[in-house]
Amino acid sequence: VAALGMPAAPAAPPLKPPAAMYDGAVAAGAAKAAAPAGKIFKLGVISGAHIAFGAYLAVAIGGACPEIAANNPGLQKIIFGSFGLPFGLIMTLVTGGELFTGNTALVTAAYAEGKTDLKSLLKSWTFSYTGNFVGSLLLAYLAFASGTLGAGPAAAAIATAKCSMPFVTAFVRGILCNWLVCMAVYMASGISTMGGKMVAVYFPISAFVALGLDHSVANMFLIPLGMMRGAEITLAQMFVKNLVPVTLGNIVGGALCVAGGFGSAFGNWFAKKEE
Repeated sequence: VAALGMPAAPAAPPLKPPAAMYDGAVAAGAAKAAAPAGKIFKLGVISGAHIAFGAYLAVAIGGACPEIAANNPGLQKIIFGSFGLPFGLIMTLVTGGELFTGNTALVTAAYAEGKTDLKSLLKSWTFSYTGNFVGSLLLAYLAFASGTLGAGPAAAAIATAKCSMPFVTAFVRGILCNWLVCMAVYMASGISTMGGKMVAVYFPISAFVALGLDHSVANMFLIPLGMMRGAEITLAQMFVKNLVPVTLGNIVGGALCVAGGFGSAFGNWFAKKEE
């Protein structure tokens, strides 16, 4: 371009300023809402598998440290959080995946700003959630069939614990989890370098795992895997005791705590219409 005497396009800043970061998130949400349902579903399957790979690694490493867990539980939680879910999310973000939990923030922001309609928002949520479920179940079966987890009890124990919480506890853990997940997605969307995106993802994602919070898509892998490995959990219990309250909490965390918070500061959320 320069050789032809034409001005080169300005390079994207490594890190957008806060207001521009919000505008970029709204634009990304609008693009996701405009995608065909079939494309959202296909990318949702891939993203469900990506997140499942992350949870798989977390169980394989962090779940295989019984002595550390007994003697230094804080360290075991850091190990469990650091190795797994961060790499699962970065795979999704840099490849244009469709992750339900992230869409609760991005597509909601686009809807609140008038860049899409309610029908498109529900399409995005429904087909990304369904696709994520299919991808997670596929990886759960493949992880089980691979035999790589040995005879350790971690997968069954994790699944049992996740389906033993009161509804409100699971709901609140879902809020807190997706607040952090959507902060990772939101920050990564405003960064143009691969290294920067990885840093933006690593800290919030490793934090939510180490804190013991609940991510609906990760649980779509963890609970079925635990059931395959002996956890005495029924399908009804998986949904009623975990996926339903956690999903509702994830929606609140993404749509209100992240999209609503920044939308009220940098966008038109909650703004009164002039007469």
